[in-house]
Amino acid sequence: MKSQWSCCGLLRAPWSALALIALSTAPAYAADEKGAPSAGPQQAAIAAPAMTESQKEAASLLKGMTEYLAGLKSFSVAFRSGYDVVQPSGQKIEFGESRRVSLARPDRLRVEEIASDGKRDLAVFDGAIISVLDAGSNVFAQVPQPGSLDEALVYFVRQLRMRMPLALLLTTRLPEALPGRVKTLDLVESTEILGIPAHHIAGRTDNVDFQFWIRDGKQPLPLRVVITYKESPGQPQYWANFADWNT
Repeated sequence: MKSQWSCCGLLRAPWSALALIALSTAPAYAADEKGAPSAGPQQAAIAAPAMTESQKEAASLLKGMTEYLAGLKSFSVAFRSGYDVVQPSGQKIEFGESRRVSLARPDRLRVEEIASDGKRDLAVFDGAIISVLDAGSNVFAQVPQPGSLDEALVYFVRQLRMRMPLALLLTTRLPEALPGRVKTLDLVESTEILGIPAHHIAGRTDNVDFQFWIRDGKQPLPLRVVITYKESPGQPQYWANFADWNT
């Protein structure tokens, strides 16, 4: 779960930015050089140029997806993901993992992981305790964390410094936290993912470029996501394909 070197000498997991999409759960406004909050979303919207129809549709799709996910009482999903690791030579090597996430609000979460080298991890939150098992190293740990799932995720990522890819998608703050950081957003095309009609949108925040493929219809679930860390050396990418959604 921490940065490590594999047996073949390749740097395996050097950046903690996999934790979140917009990468923070801080308030959705920027600060000027003196640390004072800059113009809020409403003021920024006044100064922004008029949106095109494509941009309006993309914003509506993103809003629909975030509100739908945040409003679910429970869900489970499996996803296969890959991420680039930039080596000291500058070469990018992709590693991967499979995860199954089971969530029940307000305070239940189970995340099972199988890395591309076969190592298994498990993280469980039961409303009072966070439990983590690293089966590869045969290490088990627990820490008290009473409160909501949102609070547990922030504690897991910030205080424990543990990896939780796409953690922001699991929080009820998603509708505020993600759109509030988006600088540009546009509709790329209407397409299909594994035979499922989807809308492909692309956007940018201050530090990442992202793409979502969002399921068409009354269940606007993410089917695929690609994140480019444009300020990191080599601009590594993270991608995830979602399957077996059960709401």
